[in-house]
Amino acid sequence: MPTQMNEACTLKTRQIVKNPALTLGMSQKEVLQYKKVAAEYGNVAPVVVSAPENNGCLILAGSARLEACAQAGIKEIPAVMVKAADEAGQLKLALMLSSIHDGAGALSEGALISLLIKEHGVAPREIVKLLGKSKAWVSKRMALDQNLTGTVKGMVRDGTLSPRSAEEVAKLPGGGQTEFAVNAIDSGLSKTEISQLVARYKSACSDDVRMEVIKSPLEALSKIGERVRKKPAADAGLNGPGRRLGGSANYASQMILKVVNMAVNADDETLRESELQLSRLRDIAEEADITLNRLLSDVSPGKQEVCRRGD
Repeated sequence: MPTQMNEACTLKTRQIVKNPALTLGMSQKEVLQYKKVAAEYGNVAPVVVSAPENNGCLILAGSARLEACAQAGIKEIPAVMVKAADEAGQLKLALMLSSIHDGAGALSEGALISLLIKEHGVAPREIVKLLGKSKAWVSKRMALDQNLTGTVKGMVRDGTLSPRSAEEVAKLPGGGQTEFAVNAIDSGLSKTEISQLVARYKSACSDDVRMEVIKSPLEALSKIGERVRKKPAADAGLNGPGRRLGGSANYASQMILKVVNMAVNADDETLRESELQLSRLRDIAEEADITLNRLLSDVSPGKQEVCRRGD
């Protein structure tokens, strides 16, 4: 342990306590990236933790790095230990560090802001001053934490849905968020278009109009004078087919791993009740494996090189 605060040190991973708010913004992709770095260069990126209290040091930045070490069996990790006056001070630091990054970090920012305001009585204006952000920005981040459904949060975490678009989706009732988000992503809608549709939903006088927004966003968009756009090209950024395909594959992988983990920890009765569904999942996974192997072999660099030589 260091003799003074804000000093670099090395901690055993078991000494570091996970931060649930930061875990929200952690993607498996980020964890895998850090595992590759650690395998090649060792632990070169320290985490930031609080001074030891009770059962350990609370992590304030670097959740993905800590998880990567845990999965790789690495027992020690470099850290910077800081001293904060109280728990609220720790959360403020975690929030300031998280706000440096975009993307999935928006979920962690929302969770940290909610904790500071609701559990520690920190005024929103203090957070505005702390981060140099607007009051509207703080409110939108809180909405991501408090109003967004778990499934849509997963889309943000995997990069399928941008945080700005998710802020608009959060304005919808929870029951329609997932279906609307999936349809909006599939239609290649921009944040502006999503915002216009959400406004139409909220101002609608009939259930039919609201249902159309959720189920057929392109049709609903055409009725408010907006140009109906074709699906974006492959390089169309966050909503491009390549990004959506990758995000969907990543999300499906996480869900399958979750099912397997639940099955491993289930009792015999639960397994018997779920035997049919688990067998079907296994069959689907096997069929998917065969299909993906064929598709990936078709686009592999080696095969393309052979084809070029043949030409």
